[in-house]
Amino acid sequence: MVSYTHSGIHTMEELHVFGYGSLMWKPDFHYTTREHGYIRGYQRRFWQSNTEQRGTDQKPGRVATLIKTDAQDCLWGVKFTVKGAKKVAQVLEKLSVREKLLGSYVTITTEFYGKNASPCDVLVYMATERNPLYVGPVSENEDTDLECIADTVVRTRGTAGPNSEYVTRLADYIRKHIPEERDEHLFNLDNKIKNKIYIHEYRHQG
Repeated sequence: MVSYTHSGIHTMEELHVFGYGSLMWKPDFHYTTREHGYIRGYQRRFWQSNTEQRGTDQKPGRVATLIKTDAQDCLWGVKFTVKGAKKVAQVLEKLSVREKLLGSYVTITTEFYGKNASPCDVLVYMATERNPLYVGPVSENEDTDLECIADTVVRTRGTAGPNSEYVTRLADYIRKHIPEERDEHLFNLDNKIKNKIYIHEYRHQG
């Protein structure tokens, strides 16, 4: 697999980045092409705290990370392709701040499977249990865990906006553009958040 290291930033002519969270609907960098597809062996979980873009030190928000699962599990997302050494360097520098410095993510490489092309290596940003912002499940009961996450999300916001926007826009994007994805963790969390927001707004209208 390709190893994307800082030593090769200025000579790399092409970069493939896989987005599974806010990168899908808010990449904030210039790319050449984008393609829907999936990686294998991972699933999306909102087990990573965030104290900058979607929360604060006092009230951390929640953002998506990946957990290792069965090798045949498919996680759908977006592959962004960036071409040209200068643009690749700029994108890697920007993502290093957004994902690593502010988000405490690390990078891995894995294979991406698109609908219309051969598999290729992609760069993926994810959190591990070793980073200080990793939360993990608060309960072995999935519904209890989702309730706790939803309660956190509806009460927090950061420099990029409300934490709820992160979840709901991701869920809406996937429902609209990637019907193949069956992410019950995301969709159930999204439903809980929207219900809590609706109840809050209904009570304040009265």
